[in-house]
Amino acid sequence: MVRRKRIGNGVYWGAFALGWFKHLHSSNLNSTDYRVLFLLCEKMKFDDNTAYLKQKEISEALNMDKGNVSKSIKKLREEQFIFKNKNGFMINPHLFYVAKGRSIDREILRDEFDDLIREAGLDRKFNLNEDEHKLEEHPDKWEKSLSESAHNHIPF
Repeated sequence: MVRRKRIGNGVYWGAFALGWFKHLHSSNLNSTDYRVLFLLCEKMKFDDNTAYLKQKEISEALNMDKGNVSKSIKKLREEQFIFKNKNGFMINPHLFYVAKGRSIDREILRDEFDDLIREAGLDRKFNLNEDEHKLEEHPDKWEKSLSESAHNHIPF
């Protein structure tokens, strides 16, 4: 078992792909969407990138109407910033993760997120290529190879 060192009181180090900012900027998120996203990121567990919250808990924590939270969750899911899993909301580990120092741990998280997308019948939008330090956009089919999409990447 690998132990993670905490920094201060409950604070862990985290990382995000700088290319994500381009997508945040162009995603047409409103202030409610950002509040929901940031709460989910704040509450996410470092071992599995999941925020174990129900929509009702999110609406109570943010003092928002449950319908508005539902709309934000839908928009964040469509952007593939988050995805619903059986116990909460997984934040896309191609874009953001916490306390995963070993690359194999990060790969496992990304595979789990990609499986959720695939099971929903969707094509993934992002791939974090750690070897080349690039956030690649994948708007096409799963079969598309990384080499075919090398021209469509965002350095971070």
